[in-house]
Amino acid sequence: MRMTEKQLGGWSLLLGTSAVAVGYLLSPGRGAVDTVPSTNLTDLTLAMARNATLSYTVPVVIICGALLMLNGLLTLRRYAGPVPRLGLLAMAIALVLQMTMRGLDYMIVGMGLAALENDAARSEEWLQSAQHMQRMVWGFHLTSSVAGYIGIVILALGLAFRPEPVRLPRALNGIVAVLAVASLVVFISAWHSNALELAFAPVFAAMSVAGLVYMGLLGRGLVSSTDHKSGKPEPKAN
Repeated sequence: MRMTEKQLGGWSLLLGTSAVAVGYLLSPGRGAVDTVPSTNLTDLTLAMARNATLSYTVPVVIICGALLMLNGLLTLRRYAGPVPRLGLLAMAIALVLQMTMRGLDYMIVGMGLAALENDAARSEEWLQSAQHMQRMVWGFHLTSSVAGYIGIVILALGLAFRPEPVRLPRALNGIVAVLAVASLVVFISAWHSNALELAFAPVFAAMSVAGLVYMGLLGRGLVSSTDHKSGKPEPKAN
């Protein structure tokens, strides 16, 4: 195919965001399938094990989608200004951590299956091992979420004042920056409280959808962006 670097990066961001969204939606325990409180690590492990086929498939979808998103973010970073580049770097780090977490999920599912297939004593041992790994995943989740939210704030503010190569309305970038700050505050506030986590669940869902839409808009803008100097579409490369 004859496609410019920006077009490839834009489509990567669009398709990758869609794949990641579908993957997380279908994640057993954490998404819409067999949902359990995310802080109940035993129930989460067993939910993942009860839906083993889906649990083994979803990480592959998320990792492939994250790789496409990473290509899109790195492409955007190549053409963006200094401030957006800092935000895009933080978001890229968050994506790498998310991919690492999904690799650990494979091991957690195996431990959950062993817990379901063994006697009570052995089952408890496997669940304890799974819980240790779940706590590691939670640590990566905290790091990636904080890095991702901060990255979006910096990116949106940077694009508000220097929009190249993606010309989104300045007001939209400002709104996204405010929502990202609010998401970070809510996320940290609810981190150690099951009650707050449940109370803010609709807020998290709405903000996640808003973030996915913003990524989609960035991807579409990158696909249709023009060369900054000439104002003409980029020449197609072989």
